[in-house]
Amino acid sequence: AVPPQPMSGEFDSFDPIGVASGAKIKADCSINWIDPDDGKRYCFSSGTSLEFFLDQPHLAIERARKSWEKMTRR
Repeated sequence: AVPPQPMSGEFDSFDPIGVASGAKIKADCSINWIDPDDGKRYCFSSGTSLEFFLDQPHLAIERARKSWEKMTRR
């Protein structure tokens, strides 16, 4: 199901598991997780990706952030 109003997440709404691997996999945010610590939304391209992420969310976020920095440098 596509959200009734457009949502956006961290990493320009790319799947954080993909970002951590160096890939930009677009997600529509119909599958998402909000970090209870800081309120940031992360969007996923599949339920499998979300399940993998939830095994160690903070480690996955850190890996994605490091990769995102490299991917977005100019």
